[in-house]
Amino acid sequence: MEVNYKWIYIALIILLQGTLASAQILNIQKRSPKYDYRPLHFGFEIGFNYIDFDIQPIETLQSLPGLYSIESADRPGITLLLISDLRIGEHLNLRFTPGISYTQRDLFYRITDPFSGTIFETFKQVESTFIEFPLLMKFKSVRVNNYRAYLLTGVKFMLDMASQEKVDDPDLLRIIKSELSYEFGVGFDFYFDYFKFSPQIKTSFGINNVLVNDGTIYTAGIDQLQTRAVLISFCFE
Repeated sequence: MEVNYKWIYIALIILLQGTLASAQILNIQKRSPKYDYRPLHFGFEIGFNYIDFDIQPIETLQSLPGLYSIESADRPGITLLLISDLRIGEHLNLRFTPGISYTQRDLFYRITDPFSGTIFETFKQVESTFIEFPLLMKFKSVRVNNYRAYLLTGVKFMLDMASQEKVDDPDLLRIIKSELSYEFGVGFDFYFDYFKFSPQIKTSFGINNVLVNDGTIYTAGIDQLQTRAVLISFCFE
């Protein structure tokens, strides 16, 4: 499934603008007015992830015998994170949100049969269990009644506990265990009497190449293989 990042962000921004405009019209009494002055608070985040690969094929892919094309597809997964939030200033917080993500990705190959010349499709499945360590800066807007918008940006280090990097099997598509990515997102806070609820969307883009090139037809046509992801989540703090 192809995730359209552009339209997801546009829909969220429109929803956010409408919510804040409504809050300005209504004279709502502030809930938890001292919440944002806490130096440190905690919570948890749960959401659905859509993780796939950004494939950069070799320049001479079409000249590679037998290989016609390579495509990536994602499947929805689950992410659960713990939140540690440190107040830096009126509009800036530092967030450390370690946790775990479960996901599956597929790479589809169109390969030419050397005997008949016909093209057939096959795929390689990659299951991952990521231990994540995101470190993010949270830039907050002015609070309007019981609402506030924010932006997130930072880096994330991940360990794939299901990685088969060291397994010598030509039938496997192997990826390395450790990954580094940069991450950014947008969301808004809803203040309640005893907690804060924050729906948000984040995207991340891998920095390092995660492919283990074993010389088979499944890796020979790939120059770089990097992780990219969308996370739609809900925070309770």
